[in-house]
Amino acid sequence: MRFTTIILGFLLMTVLANSAQAQNRVLDIEDTGKGFWHVEDHTLPIITIHFAFYGAGAVNDPAGKTGMAQILSNTLDEGAGARDAKAFQDALQDHAIELTFSSGRDHFTGKLKTLKRHAPLAFELLHDALTSPRFDDDAVTRMKQANIMRIKSSLSKTDWQASRLMNDVVFGDHPYARNSGGTISDIGSITSADLESYRETYFNKARLRIATAGDATADEMAPIVEQIFGDLAKGEGGYPVIVPVRYPETPLKKAYASDSPQSSVQMVWPALPKNDPDYHAYRVLNHILGAGGFSSFLMEEVREKQGLTYGIYSQPVFMDAADYLAVESAASPENIQAMTKSVQDIVESLKTTPVEAKRLAEAKSYLIGSLPLRFSSTLSLSGAALRMQLDGRSITSLDEWGDQIEAVTANDVQRVAQRIFASTQPIATVIAGAVPDNADFTTVTTLPGVE
Repeated sequence: MRFTTIILGFLLMTVLANSAQAQNRVLDIEDTGKGFWHVEDHTLPIITIHFAFYGAGAVNDPAGKTGMAQILSNTLDEGAGARDAKAFQDALQDHAIELTFSSGRDHFTGKLKTLKRHAPLAFELLHDALTSPRFDDDAVTRMKQANIMRIKSSLSKTDWQASRLMNDVVFGDHPYARNSGGTISDIGSITSADLESYRETYFNKARLRIATAGDATADEMAPIVEQIFGDLAKGEGGYPVIVPVRYPETPLKKAYASDSPQSSVQMVWPALPKNDPDYHAYRVLNHILGAGGFSSFLMEEVREKQGLTYGIYSQPVFMDAADYLAVESAASPENIQAMTKSVQDIVESLKTTPVEAKRLAEAKSYLIGSLPLRFSSTLSLSGAALRMQLDGRSITSLDEWGDQIEAVTANDVQRVAQRIFASTQPIATVIAGAVPDNADFTTVTTLPGVE
């Protein structure tokens, strides 16, 4: 009897310990060992699925067919299996099923959100879209025309112009330089057969990453995952890896003049990947520099004190073959020279002067405190779990975030600033819109990756 009591007590202690551990986790992610990660959440009767075909993004668009992955993402839900475009879209809308596909530069992704009572239909629709899309001519033509109109509409936006020019300047002859949304002429040449060939090449289990979340256990989700994705081809694991970007050896400055009273300005420095030991210090540095809103140096100094810009911020960009820090701003042309000089002064000060304790503490407090707020919906849970897989992170990496951010010191921030801003001058600076007459920039008259 006493032995039984001891065993029961031990089991109870184990359950309580595991429960406490789960409660202390940012996300209670389970690696099911069955090809997907799962976050169980019974708050609402909802199930979500995020998935990706690793390395199957726009970087693979064939020559003369840029925009292929983009058009594919638009047409997968324009009819599949026995349902034409109207029947497929009606099934989604009539049952409040959210199904979308997206092509990034690196990966091709999709997400599904459904109420449990409509889940069988939702899973059928996703399965059909991935394995038997129709690519009917009228649907493909409609999506091609919509994308061409999107490009033409974007031509009036200076920030889009600056981004197109920056991609060309920074990436050079690398596939990243191509317009992932396609060019007008290339989109026009894409056929239904092209789309099917791309799908057959890249939609396979070797590339597949899956994360699920919601009102179901991992055991309940396992047959569903098999139902949706089980008919995909096995594929090969040794698919080619995109070569790293070679950044310009000397700083480049380019401008594209368009009919706008103001200018979009972008500046880029090569930076750190997510697996760098200084990653967390980098995130603190970026928040202090320009991601912290009005408390950041860029907004405080360049906009509020000097009035040189309408808005300015910094952001880290992480891709499989390139990692960089971008500063983006909107300004009047007469202020561009002073604005870019002010930015360089700020990054120089971050290299030479340790950040003050109060500013550092506020940045760390925000980064730690805001993390759980990112996971306020079932869809965000599966999305975060998928992102972690694509980044090669463990299921507990979010749980370590707070401690790792808290451990960042002023010396760490200064060291990272010295690494990234070894030269205060960015490797690339571009202007789009109104270009000042005295700007020391090479002017281009045609935007790359448009026509």
